[in-house]
Amino acid sequence: MAAAKEYVDLVPSALIQPADRIYPFTKFVAALLGSVVLFAFIVLYFFPSRTKQLFAWPIAPPMTAMFIGASYVNGVVFFSAVLLGQKWHRVWAPHIGVFVFATLLLIATILHWDRFTHGHPVFYIWVFIYVVAPILTPWALLTNLREDRHLPDERDAAVPFTLRVIWLIPGILFLIAALYAFVKPAWLIPLWPWKATPLTMRVMISFYSMLGVAVIAVVREARWSSWRIGLIGVIVWHSLVVIAAFLHQADFKNGLFQGWWLPFEAILLAGVVLTFVVMELRAARSPTRL
Repeated sequence: MAAAKEYVDLVPSALIQPADRIYPFTKFVAALLGSVVLFAFIVLYFFPSRTKQLFAWPIAPPMTAMFIGASYVNGVVFFSAVLLGQKWHRVWAPHIGVFVFATLLLIATILHWDRFTHGHPVFYIWVFIYVVAPILTPWALLTNLREDRHLPDERDAAVPFTLRVIWLIPGILFLIAALYAFVKPAWLIPLWPWKATPLTMRVMISFYSMLGVAVIAVVREARWSSWRIGLIGVIVWHSLVVIAAFLHQADFKNGLFQGWWLPFEAILLAGVVLTFVVMELRAARSPTRL
């Protein structure tokens, strides 16, 4: 025991104390998953009519492919932040959403195995990623959590509890609705503004489920710096979704401006942008932490 204590005393405190580092393993997971979501974003968003040749299964109409591609850009933003970042507390929260999403996609893959283009190289990549992602993501999260010193950035802001609750309540309701639609996609398909199949409905709703998971994950997280990356990803994601909708208005059953979907997207995007701007201004006015 005395020898062990003597050894600990010789170890620099920086090596045994949390330092807000992002571990190499966490960056490896981000590089692996990030390269795949970047490929999916490029193929689905920019070549939505060629999914039969370029993707794991044929996706129609093009609006569905572009929606899924735009949703993957959220992952591109997040994994890039992990790869290029230096501070763990800025990127810890989205890991939870990625785990839930990847688990749902694995279930959807098993349920709709016959819909995929077996033998296509991208199909094998798809299966591999959604088998390993539900394992690697929580592994990286739980391993790296010890690095969080629970301190704000040098220039940061506290997200008001009221604001966190404002996002939490609709987030919980939205997650419940998303999970119900995942279990019973036939309930939502007639209400969806463009043509969907049980597989594409489950995939799209899996992306939406991350919104509910995200607000639940950060309800006790007051540091704006821990929210920031997630909100940037959501803003880029839903901005691209709205752009895709205007480009493919013909895919909408009753027209783009009829029904609930476009107002929902507009309110969601406006709320996220407003939250981002308000909190960025608060952070800019905050004193530098010594």
